[in-house]
Amino acid sequence: MLGLDRELRRTHALRAWEERLQGSDSVFVRLVFVSHLRDESGRYVDPFLVPVFSACGCHDILAAAHRQVFREWLGMSARLKLRDFLKYRDAICQRKPPTEAAWFSLWRALVPSGISIDELNLFCETAKRLSEVICGRP
Repeated sequence: MLGLDRELRRTHALRAWEERLQGSDSVFVRLVFVSHLRDESGRYVDPFLVPVFSACGCHDILAAAHRQVFREWLGMSARLKLRDFLKYRDAICQRKPPTEAAWFSLWRALVPSGISIDELNLFCETAKRLSEVICGRP
């Protein structure tokens, strides 16, 4: 009986986590959200999952989610990426142009571990192009 209760709590926690992750219609917002669950040591922590899963289990769930959202955003067309990113920018920056250093810091934080070099290169190219657009630099 205890095992069933534990599994029910885990299932409920995972559903709640998925609802929180899908709470935005912007993939970029979800990418920023999940990347901010990573601490300075590189471990992912979520206060809602830790009571139900071990620290290692929580890390694994969130790391996989980070890679999945990262890949979802990378797979979008350039036009959709820009439109999706602008939703985030407009909500956060309130139309004030960000500094280039601030964007590079954000871009670095968005990259999850466990991705391929091709994915990293594509992301860096995309980040560079978007930085040129949002920072107004050629």
